[in-house]
Amino acid sequence: MMILSRAWYLILALVTGAAIYVVSLAVGQFNRRAFSAASEQVKGDSQVVKWALDIDSRRRLDNLLKVTVEKPLVDSLKAANGKDIPAKSKEEARKVLDAFQQAKGPAEYKNDSIFAVDRDGRIVASLGYEQASGFVDFDLGGYPAVYDALHGFLRDDTWVWGDRVGRVVARPVEDEAGAAPVGAVVAIRWMSDATVKELARRTRANLVFFANGKRAAMGSWSDEKDENDSLELLTADEIGKVLEEKDFKDGRTGVRQLGPAGKSSAIFVKMQGEAWELGAGFGVVRTPASIAGPLDFISGADDKDKAAVKWWLVGLVVVLGLGLGFLFSFLEHSIPLKGMLKQTELLKRGTIDRYQLAGLRSVFRAMGESVNLAIERGIEKSGGQGKKPADLESILGPVPAQPAMSAFSFPLSDSGAGAVIPAVPPGPGAAAQQGNQPADVVSLAQRFGNVPKGPGGGPPGPPPAARPAPASAPGGPPPSVRTPEAAAPAPPVPQGNGAVTAGSDETTMVGQVSPDVLAAEKHGGHENAEWHAVYEDFIRVKKECGESVDGLTFEKFQGTLRKNRDALVSKHNCKRVKFSVYVKEGRASLKATPVRD
Repeated sequence: MMILSRAWYLILALVTGAAIYVVSLAVGQFNRRAFSAASEQVKGDSQVVKWALDIDSRRRLDNLLKVTVEKPLVDSLKAANGKDIPAKSKEEARKVLDAFQQAKGPAEYKNDSIFAVDRDGRIVASLGYEQASGFVDFDLGGYPAVYDALHGFLRDDTWVWGDRVGRVVARPVEDEAGAAPVGAVVAIRWMSDATVKELARRTRANLVFFANGKRAAMGSWSDEKDENDSLELLTADEIGKVLEEKDFKDGRTGVRQLGPAGKSSAIFVKMQGEAWELGAGFGVVRTPASIAGPLDFISGADDKDKAAVKWWLVGLVVVLGLGLGFLFSFLEHSIPLKGMLKQTELLKRGTIDRYQLAGLRSVFRAMGESVNLAIERGIEKSGGQGKKPADLESILGPVPAQPAMSAFSFPLSDSGAGAVIPAVPPGPGAAAQQGNQPADVVSLAQRFGNVPKGPGGGPPGPPPAARPAPASAPGGPPPSVRTPEAAAPAPPVPQGNGAVTAGSDETTMVGQVSPDVLAAEKHGGHENAEWHAVYEDFIRVKKECGESVDGLTFEKFQGTLRKNRDALVSKHNCKRVKFSVYVKEGRASLKATPVRD
């Protein structure tokens, strides 16, 4: 049957299936935890970006101090206040601004546009925004940040000019301490792709700035394709949905899922200041590292991951599995095949004329049987006589149609069932059965040891042949038992040990039944009847309690009672055990009570 090999195949299949199941679970758990971590991380990213913007504004304000104390700039702004701006003032102020922009310093503190404004907010000089020169009345005095700077405060703000978003800082220009400022310097850093890319690298976040429902600039902290692809999910439609959210109108959204599969997480923050009412803001996006399937564990592993694998354990498992497979194959295939080949060689030499099936195993035994049958058929077709299996009659002789022993039954008074007890074979000289006469009967006393003695103290001779019993009335004794009343009218003659025989040779001898036997049979009948009643009561109570009674047969119930009875009788040395049914905690239960009397 090759049980070991087949069991080994089953084990390998189960192990393989379990490995795939475990790896699939690992993939799901890894992706779920990575997604949860990305959702938490994107919350931190939004706060870090906000802090980075505030720090950038403060440092750029500090850097403006260098230009606001330049005397040519102070003199140019003083000369421009209250009158038309002289051309010389414009020229001097422009030179100061240009020198400031060209000065060496950290690149992240550089400004894209810078303006020098007089006390009324008119532009005296500017760099980086040539559109200002095309408008004669162009001024910045209406912006709150500039207004506060002209009154001596340091301010930062966010402006939206067209589709551009700019971070603005403004610092007052003072001539004398305690006097009103003579003007202010305003610097803007536009949120271009390059600027946002630099900010993303500093904060290690993927950033998008938007205004007027459009993307103004975006940048990723990494050059990997997955990170940049996540930014492409922020389409104009997605931004439009964000602008309609109540949370965004209040300042910040919750974590949103982007993409068809929701693999990316994003948070959108509304920018403070002038840009608030224009719906300008920024968004941070995170795409967690995910594993597409079990095979990605291998393709995504690097050299460090592979070096951490315990290769000796992998090799040990492979060798062990291979060794067990070869061992089972050798035991269940190679050895039986070797025995088959050996007998085939003997069959070819003529040493044997058929396969010896006792020496074959597994499927080779069936093959040997088929070959032997083919040999037999070949011999029969050629006119010879093949070997057929011997039957029981050819070995033991003719088997009689009826058994040689006789039996009789006696009714039990309580149970109503008859116990069949085999009779002792008759001794030498017993008369043979004739016609339809009943079988020879031996007394129960002889069967159980209370045997009447014959002449000389030996066993009694065989009983005389019995007559056919007359038909009994309904409810009378079975016809196979001949009672003393149904015998010949001769008075019975008592014999030794309680045996009773009739006065003629034709009377059947019936021995006296031992009182212990009758008591045991009677007790068993009472016990069965009592247990039947307990069983019916138990079934009724279980149904009343709403319990299922499926499969609870009397045979199972009886076996349980018998085990408990035997245990209690042995423990308490009682005569019998009484069982009763009661309800415990809403369930039908049995109570066993030892009875000593």
